[in-house]
Amino acid sequence: MWEISIVILYSISVFFVILFSVGQLALLYKFFKNRHKKQPKLKRQFLPLLTVQLPLYNEKFVIERLLDAVSKLNYPKEKLEIQVLDDSTDESVLICSNKIKQLQKSGFNIRHIKRANRIGFKAGALQEGLLIAKGDFLAIFDADFIPEPDFLLKALPYFSTPNIGLVQTRWGHINGNQSWLTRAQELGLNGHFIIDQEGRNKSNLFINFNGTAGIWRKSCIVDAGGWQYDTLTEDLDLSYRAQMKGWKLCYCPHIVTPAELPFLLNGVKTQQFRWIKGGIETSKKIITDLWKSEVSLSVKIFGSFHLLSNYVYLFILMSSVLSVPAMFVKNLDPDFDLFFKLNAIFFSVFIINFSYCLTTIWTEKNTLREALREIVQVFPIAILVSLGLSYHNTTAIFQGVIGKKTSFIRTPKFSIDTGKNALISNQYLSKKSIFKELPEIILFIYFLFAVFAGIYFMDFGFLPYHLIMLSGFGLILYYAFSQSKLKTE
Repeated sequence: MWEISIVILYSISVFFVILFSVGQLALLYKFFKNRHKKQPKLKRQFLPLLTVQLPLYNEKFVIERLLDAVSKLNYPKEKLEIQVLDDSTDESVLICSNKIKQLQKSGFNIRHIKRANRIGFKAGALQEGLLIAKGDFLAIFDADFIPEPDFLLKALPYFSTPNIGLVQTRWGHINGNQSWLTRAQELGLNGHFIIDQEGRNKSNLFINFNGTAGIWRKSCIVDAGGWQYDTLTEDLDLSYRAQMKGWKLCYCPHIVTPAELPFLLNGVKTQQFRWIKGGIETSKKIITDLWKSEVSLSVKIFGSFHLLSNYVYLFILMSSVLSVPAMFVKNLDPDFDLFFKLNAIFFSVFIINFSYCLTTIWTEKNTLREALREIVQVFPIAILVSLGLSYHNTTAIFQGVIGKKTSFIRTPKFSIDTGKNALISNQYLSKKSIFKELPEIILFIYFLFAVFAGIYFMDFGFLPYHLIMLSGFGLILYYAFSQSKLKTE
């Protein structure tokens, strides 16, 4: 019977959503259990020869800001090498070159490294820089990051033992309050950096380099096999290869490196697609080696949850789509009454997510009153954005699973200083047809039908969920339509 098939498929998808939420709850537990542990650091001054690597591609709006910040790093010039790994193809090459000449005249050892092609994209550029880097340590910053002057002096002492291969710092957000979209991103990223990274690190579980705002020990990268570009998340890939070789990675949440969040839906989608597809590619590459390695069982379990966590978007989309025919089964066939009563456990997912986000904000704000005020404002938007992107993220999952190769597409960066003026003249944004949003339009109509059906059946079990899904896709379409009207060249 079709009813049984629907119920089985719906149950499987709900089970995996709950399973991933349980993994999130376990991380929350690890965070609370170990949050007061302190990371050991050297007491003596630790000033090795160090190379700063700046991988760039068409970053005309932020390159000068980045180079200004790097030039202000409080570190002896004779021990500092700066590599500008510039794969740009536009006028940012000239902007960058002029700025580098100024810094060279000021006594900086800075090189403008141009490749003949973009083989390997960011990973390829970092690997080429690695081969000629003079420093024993490599600090990496993406173009939209603004390291504080004392970044190196704060982070280097955490290489307290020879087996520490990386010190990763927390991301800050200079435009977190720019819009509801940036506030939702800020909450999600803060959850990763405040709970996930700290909870894993202090529980002696595997963590990952976040691609920027960190310092690597050069010998660690070499020992782990160098930067490889067979996935879109070379940072996650290298992190796991290094840790499986016995290296330790250190996370320092108190060292915050400011950066700019994408404030356009196009930028958010680009970033999410790359992270999710790359995460799937890395899980396929690494997970078998993880289980063959000699690390503890808990490291393998939590590492697997980490590597496979992006699949949750697939099961969210499946469960939401299947919930509509499941609602008809529930209301037209009384034989399934008991099953759907038990199905109420699915709402534990929202409780876990709420607790996770509340803890994130509470840790950030330090007072429960401020945390409650903030979460009431931001949590609903964050949930809607996440659910509204479920289709887009699921396409990234499928491409990662089938092994479809795609380019490393940069996230557009504008500089918060120039704001919309940069956007209006930005040559990197092309005006996209609204038909690109056709799947989301279809899903919006689908859940609109589900809401009317739920009202007809007076089904107050599925109705709230369908309203949330409707609002999620509606919000994504709102951003898509409103931002498609912005002028671009």
